[in-house]
Amino acid sequence: MGCNCENCGGIVTGLHHIGVHVRNARVSEKFYVEDLGFEKTHEFVNGPTTLIFVKAGSCIIELIENANKDDRPVGTIDHIAMEVKDIEPFVCRLTEKMVKFDTGVIAKNDWLFGGAKNIFFKGPDGERIEFFEMP
Repeated sequence: MGCNCENCGGIVTGLHHIGVHVRNARVSEKFYVEDLGFEKTHEFVNGPTTLIFVKAGSCIIELIENANKDDRPVGTIDHIAMEVKDIEPFVCRLTEKMVKFDTGVIAKNDWLFGGAKNIFFKGPDGERIEFFEMP
């Protein structure tokens, strides 16, 4: 990438959501909406994965059901998604600081909120972090 600058753009504007692995997205949706009073705001299906976003106040939880049942146990936090502005120069700057990104490139997901951009990386203790930019 090579942006060669310290402050060439990109900022974290806040927490976007917390992703949690669930066994059954419908059961979890029912619990959060009917029992806890959350509002279902979005649902996306991408191949074997169902994502349901529920919200209460400023708290957004992404319920992640993966039909392939990967090795991450249900009930665990998958990632913390930080909402960012100007994702490209931000990623460039962090790449220059030797941050290793899991996917290597910023994904533009036309199926997710009409074109959200995201990329995953790990913090110093292995915590999975997502940069998430709304269209």
